Amino acid sequence: MRSRILLALALLVAGLVIAPQANASQLVTRNARYPSIKVDRYDRALVTYYQNGAWHHTLWWGALNARYPDHAAPKSQFRFHMDYSGGSGSFGAGYWQHMKNVCGPYKGPKLWNMVAGCTMTAAPHTNWVLQVWQRLMPNGGWNCCRAAGQGAWELHLSHFSSAGYVAHIWVKWNWTRGVYSGFRPDELYGRITWLGRGYYGWTSDRFGNPTDSFGELIYVDTWGSRWGSGWRRINSFLSHWRSDGSFCDQNWPNRYGRKNSPGNGTSYRIAADGPGVTPVVALTRPPPGNYSRSKGLTRDLLGIFTVKLGGARVAFNPSLQAEFANEQLHLFSSTDSCHTNW
Repeated sequence: MRSRILLALALLVAGLVIAPQANASQLVTRNARYPSIKVDRYDRALVTYYQNGAWHHTLWWGALNARYPDHAAPKSQFRFHMDYSGGSGSFGAGYWQHMKNVCGPYKGPKLWNMVAGCTMTAAPHTNWVLQVWQRLMPNGGWNCCRAAGQGAWELHLSHFSSAGYVAHIWVKWNWTRGVYSGFRPDELYGRITWLGRGYYGWTSDRFGNPTDSFGELIYVDTWGSRWGSGWRRINSFLSHWRSDGSFCDQNWPNRYGRKNSPGNGTSYRIAADGPGVTPVVALTRPPPGNYSRSKGLTRDLLGIFTVKLGGARVAFNPSLQAEFANEQLHLFSSTDSCHTNW
């Protein structure tokens, strides 16, 4: 089983490999302080933050939720209009200073790394949210930050209708079939969906950047590995169109300049930008052996499983490994690389 590695081999220099750019929830800026948001009755959001010794007032409007992947219109995903002058360049001088906020306390779902948010007081009561995360981290778990852009706390803006319009990630970890460089690396398989349907794009450049507006990048971090303290980025890769938003990867021990070290951890975190202008989503999962088998081996039932043991690592279990491998085969289409390599 091999996933699409997102960076060209020429860039696989230790510590210099970072995840590529996603086409999803909209980036406002980097390393901002004191972010806040208010929205007027025209659905124009004012995002205010402090950066480089000055306050900034930026205006965002014109997008809600997402579109399903459309092969006939690969650049048609929803995006915000933006005005970093606070509306002066779009709606008149000093627009941001005269806005009347009609967005009340946030009443939407709990979201990862949310720093500000509000819910519109009038129907249809949509949600506006600001989140921060370190999206660009060096693959292979190398120390940050030796390359431009690494480690920045990105501020992302989203606008969505309700909890049902937030993307969903499903993921399990298994053991690889073989032992490599003295290790049995962990492997993952999963799927990202929106409104119950898989989410994906079709094309990317040689560095792994999506070249349509629907590509979904999955970012995987490890905790408690021999790579060092804190969360360390294992890899980043695209969900697969052949399997309707499914994805897979293995902790190969010798990629990104690592020698005989696969990054196996006591806990894993999987994150992704939501499609369109929906929120960033993330979840943590324990290593393999901590899950019961899903109820049924059809795509619709694979998302139902139970975490059996906290985050403690479980010894390799060949019977359970075989069950998970069989389950994985039912998640992918027969033409997907994750399927064909099994």
